[in-house]
Amino acid sequence: MSLDNFFYPKSIAIVGASNNPRKFGYELMKNIIEGGYRGKIFPINIKEEEVMGFKAAKTIKEVQEKIDLVIIAIPAGFVPQVVQECAEKGIKNIIIVSGGFSEVGKEGKKLEEEVVKIAKENDIRIIGPNCVGIQNTEVSLNASFVMRALPGSIGIITQSGALGASQIYMATSEGIGFSKFINLGNACDVSIPEAIKYLADDPQTKVIALYIEGVSRGKEFMEALKYATAKKPVVVVKAGRTEAGMRAVLSHTGSLAGKDAIFDAVFKQTGAIRVETLKQLFNVARLIVEQPPPSGKRIAIITNAGGAGVLSADECAKHGLILTELTEETKNTLRSFLPPIASVLNPVDIIASANMEVYRKTVETVVKDPNVDCLLVACVVPTFLGMKPDEHARGVVEALKNVKVRKTVVACWMAGKTAEPGKKILSENHVPAYSCPKEAVYALAKYIKYLEFKKASKNME
Repeated sequence: MSLDNFFYPKSIAIVGASNNPRKFGYELMKNIIEGGYRGKIFPINIKEEEVMGFKAAKTIKEVQEKIDLVIIAIPAGFVPQVVQECAEKGIKNIIIVSGGFSEVGKEGKKLEEEVVKIAKENDIRIIGPNCVGIQNTEVSLNASFVMRALPGSIGIITQSGALGASQIYMATSEGIGFSKFINLGNACDVSIPEAIKYLADDPQTKVIALYIEGVSRGKEFMEALKYATAKKPVVVVKAGRTEAGMRAVLSHTGSLAGKDAIFDAVFKQTGAIRVETLKQLFNVARLIVEQPPPSGKRIAIITNAGGAGVLSADECAKHGLILTELTEETKNTLRSFLPPIASVLNPVDIIASANMEVYRKTVETVVKDPNVDCLLVACVVPTFLGMKPDEHARGVVEALKNVKVRKTVVACWMAGKTAEPGKKILSENHVPAYSCPKEAVYALAKYIKYLEFKKASKNME
């Protein structure tokens, strides 16, 4: 059964909808309305006559019209009764944001089992419980109690609600957008494997970003990853790597973390891109959606500081990228406009006095070199000699607009807050801009490794 009714509902009922800003039901209602949802909205509140301008019903049964999706935000003890009412009304899709289930112990687990039993007997699908909800930016649906994500091409699946919310905040601050956001919480019904397969088939999603703590269906999980990585990249953070972390996972979502070595083997066998941190998750994912895939490991580096070139070269060697030899034609062209003290070798050091025009000419020249598969452009001092903090970035953007050849280009602007105007220009023009060479090269290397895996898999077919 498709999950489309969760993400493309024509009508939504919010059980626990409230006029009280301190209630989850208030935040859900507000986000659905302000997010721009265009379907019908039915607030359910046993005490309120009206919620945010919408007439409220006391129970689900009182709503005479068809309801595609129900979101439940009431104390856990009342949830089974509401699920039963949904069953009697023929509703097939429920999101339970309420906590107090298997994540809190035996009594909560009994409640969750009761909910699952009712759902299975009536062919009801459930996301949650203990989750923050879902989002679908394609149709302006924010069915969660966290801020609306920017539209984009990254589909995100997360077990942790609060951490999932922080991922939206982090991504928004970097200008990164999502296609769909799915927080599964305890995943009592809709599972991680099912969500992965759904996003694998979703035309709005170009890359799947996954935060997991543990899985209960190991074989299905592996099969879902295989299915997905054959279609698009999957970038994953797996928490609970240590004994202490595994104990924390059990108390958080009630799931078993499992031994990390097993997960590591699964990721390697399926081609999933494993990263260590949420920042790395977005660093890799944004590169995949914003740039064409690298055709190989040969990389060129352009920088206005020799030290940045050395750091970048070290990172390339560490991750198996090849510092390519530029052609004589490229080197001669660079000599024609760079000062004598600049280096036309790789890394190309255009020195600190390089302005917007020098960045433009250098990028245009190097990116056209047939020996270059991908390019790292670094800027260390963006305001030297009275230069504007964004002009180096504008030079890069202008160069890429001028050349016909499309290659993978990443940038690294290394001047803290002073670098922000330049990073903003680059990001707005789909050039991933990182804070240091380590971040940029790491993202490139992870993407290349996935492409190599996919190529090797095709050759074995």
